[in-house]
Amino acid sequence: MNRFLPFLLFISLINFFQQTTAQDYQHQAGIRLGSFDQVVSTGFTYRYHFDSKKAVEAIVNLNERVAIGTLYERFEPFNEVAQLQWFYGAGAYVGFNRTDNVGLLGIIGLDYQFPGTLPVNLSADWKPELNVVKNVSFRASTVAFSIRFSFGANKKQ
Repeated sequence: MNRFLPFLLFISLINFFQQTTAQDYQHQAGIRLGSFDQVVSTGFTYRYHFDSKKAVEAIVNLNERVAIGTLYERFEPFNEVAQLQWFYGAGAYVGFNRTDNVGLLGIIGLDYQFPGTLPVNLSADWKPELNVVKNVSFRASTVAFSIRFSFGANKKQ
C-alpha cells in the first residue's frame, strides 16, 4: 500500500486541477511590470472576479513611489480566440509622496487565461492617470504587462 500512496496522491492532484480549471477563477494574484513614470505601475496586482463580466483589481506600486490603486473592470469576450477577453474600467489611487497624492485611473487591455491545468493569467493594458491633488497632471504613457496565479473556482456564474 505504501508503494501506491505517491501514485494515488498524483492522480488526486491531477483530478483536483482538472475540476478547478473547468470553471472560471475567482481570484488572481501576481506581479505587474509597467512604465516607471506613472504613480501606479509596477508592483503587485490582485483581481477579484464577481462573475465572468465584472471584477475589481488592486495594484500596490513598489516603484520609487509607493501607491495603492483600485479599479472596477468589465470583461467582454474576444470571439476570435478562446480564453481571450478585452476589458476596460476606471478607478482611483492614493500615492504616498510629496507631489502625487490622489488621482483617477482608466484602463483598457487584453486578458488571457490559460485553459486546462495551468492556472496562469496574462494581461497587457494601457492605464492613463490623472493626478488631482497637489500636482495636477495627466500621464497617458502607462503600458503594462501582468502575470497572475489564478485560484478559487467562481461559483457565481
